[in-house]
Amino acid sequence: RTHLGNFLSEDAQCLTDVLSDAGYSTGYMGKWHLDSSPSTPDGETAEWDAFTPPGPRRHSVDFWYSYGAANDHLNPHYWTGDSGVEDRVKVKQWSPEHEADQAIAYIKNDGGDYRDADRPFALFMSMNPPHPPYNKVPDRYRALYEGKTSDDLLIRENVDRSAEGIKRAPNSVLDYFAMVSGVDEQFGRVLDALEDQGLSDNTIVVFTSDHGEMMGSHNRMSKNVIYEESMNIPFLIRWPDGIRPRTDDLILGTPDIYPSLLGLMGLAGNTPDSVEGDDRSSVIRDGSGDRPDAGIYTRLPPGRPRGGLRGLRTHRHTYQAGAARQDALLFDNVEDPFQMRNIAGRGERLEKDLHDQMEQALVEAKDPWMDVKQG
Repeated sequence: RTHLGNFLSEDAQCLTDVLSDAGYSTGYMGKWHLDSSPSTPDGETAEWDAFTPPGPRRHSVDFWYSYGAANDHLNPHYWTGDSGVEDRVKVKQWSPEHEADQAIAYIKNDGGDYRDADRPFALFMSMNPPHPPYNKVPDRYRALYEGKTSDDLLIRENVDRSAEGIKRAPNSVLDYFAMVSGVDEQFGRVLDALEDQGLSDNTIVVFTSDHGEMMGSHNRMSKNVIYEESMNIPFLIRWPDGIRPRTDDLILGTPDIYPSLLGLMGLAGNTPDSVEGDDRSSVIRDGSGDRPDAGIYTRLPPGRPRGGLRGLRTHRHTYQAGAARQDALLFDNVEDPFQMRNIAGRGERLEKDLHDQMEQALVEAKDPWMDVKQG
């Protein structure tokens, strides 16, 4: 099958598969964007809003209320249960609010309609906003920023208001912040539901994202770059019975989330051998255990799926380069937190050490970039 992005193999052993085997009821709500199918309604391409049929491509999810990747946030649609591709649930409600409603119903589980009440549950919510088109946000969240201009909101030092490419940011930033505030409110409703049901203390709650948004910084919009606004995303975790409240400078990569959650749940032994991340559950729990010195970053330009650029983020530095150390970027995030001074080429020893460290991490991750370099 041809696919413009990524799709998830039905043979993969996902977190939902492991939890289902361990006796958990599993639910998934919101954006999926991990599948490809021959056709979808309304002429949307398979690569954009794919229908995931019941069966192995849903990876052991018991309660399914999801869509591929459509972005009409005020008029979302969902496929649920055993419905077919033509049987979408169409909703006239902001998607995070509707998904919060569904999550609350799942947690309450009146009549046992959503999950097996005798089993622990694992619910995954994938809210699409904040995501373009940013203007598809309820007016009540825009009202929170009434009277604010783009000059009031675009305050990061690396935003050049005179730059040609900055034009989109002033028109989008208020709506973007409105979406962020709306997601905060809706996620808060889900937390309240856990509290109301007496489930807060012994439920692990994670709030994170897959990427950030440049919003005019470095004269850019969107993502897929190594700058902090794009890649340094939140990872908030709450478990009153198991984690003491604090902040931590742990460098946690996305592949580490899967084994770390299993470790927190006492299921570290269930982690499949195919999982590439590391279990950082002891660090999350109480600050003990091994801590990585850096995390790696992958960027795959179109047409170069095994080449392109790679990067490394240490506690102090951000580094990016091609295999021959071309197109290098190097920032000191302590001295230059807005990454406005590329110091690549000014410190040969530092740059070589970071490149060697990056290559070692890529070898350990079995990244195909190293095969290209060595070939």
